[in-house]
Amino acid sequence: MLHVIILAGGSGTRLWPASRIAKPKHLLAFEERQTLLETTLQRAAGLVPPGRTWIVTSQAQAGLVADSLSHFDTQHIWAEPVARNTAASIGWAALKLRHIDADATMVVLPADHIIKPAATFCETVQSAAEIVARSPETLVTLGIIPTFPATVYGYIKRGEILTDASCPAYHALQFCEKPAEDAAQKFYQSGEYYWNAGIFVWKAHTILDLICRFEPEVGQHLCLLEQALETTEEKSATDSAFQRMKSISIDYAVMERAENVAVLEASFDWNDVGTWTALDRLYSEQKDAQGNLAINSELLAIDSTGCTVRCNDPNHLVAIVGLEDIVVIQTADATLIARKEQEESVRRIAEELRKRDASRGDGRWS
Repeated sequence: MLHVIILAGGSGTRLWPASRIAKPKHLLAFEERQTLLETTLQRAAGLVPPGRTWIVTSQAQAGLVADSLSHFDTQHIWAEPVARNTAASIGWAALKLRHIDADATMVVLPADHIIKPAATFCETVQSAAEIVARSPETLVTLGIIPTFPATVYGYIKRGEILTDASCPAYHALQFCEKPAEDAAQKFYQSGEYYWNAGIFVWKAHTILDLICRFEPEVGQHLCLLEQALETTEEKSATDSAFQRMKSISIDYAVMERAENVAVLEASFDWNDVGTWTALDRLYSEQKDAQGNLAINSELLAIDSTGCTVRCNDPNHLVAIVGLEDIVVIQTADATLIARKEQEESVRRIAEELRKRDASRGDGRWS
């Protein structure tokens, strides 16, 4: 059967000050009143019933996630003891799923993407599941057609066509991490690359076999953990396994090494709200003639172009003079002002604040 695994353990440090330890990225709302996690759950409902939807998060966030989802079964929230990146998260989820359903097909979804329309998304995932049903040893990943030469996303190079349906699938030749600007331009112009959306479809037993093959140390800890599932030792075994497991992404651990990987071309609109400049694409129709964007705020822009402002209070006035390509993010207790070209450096603020908070014994700012 088909099962949906939603990964909801990230911190979204590049979205500080809105994204904090106490309110991580996937619990923020952007276009709609619902949080990113809630909209992800809604999309999942078009694929499987609630009883086959599972959320993987951290122990630190499990209570926040549960409180934000009043009608979701808390038994379907799996909390990792410590963060060990996506290979551990996905491997653990695959292990638990295989214990529930020996022939489980997993759909792995990040909790923090904006995808429209939901119906097209579901059709695409169903096409991926059909590929896996015909070829259980195949790993399917969804590729997004690039709309600009992004340097903040990973890329997948496509090879020979495997299926020529409404959603064409290709052999995945190469996975490329976030490229430099010149490489991103080449990828974009070639027409042979997709953005890596981090959305996967595969058999639970297949991904487990490949983790054991390519990362035997991680696989060994998962095998030891499997023996303790649904016993009184499960919690302590899980804690022990995660403390010892290597921290590595599923892309590095498996996707870049596996032979049977297909990339399915996605035709839905996709946005990973990873940085504040993503708002420029989400709300492009709201920009003024000078390219300035105001979200949930009053903006007075004088001799300024390409600036983006987002406030906690819609009655808060922000006035800017003589600025270009600046982002201003105001929350109840903190304000960020940064050049858009340095958006990747915003994470450094969160890192520095965590060090400061740790020395003071509180978590006020991070």
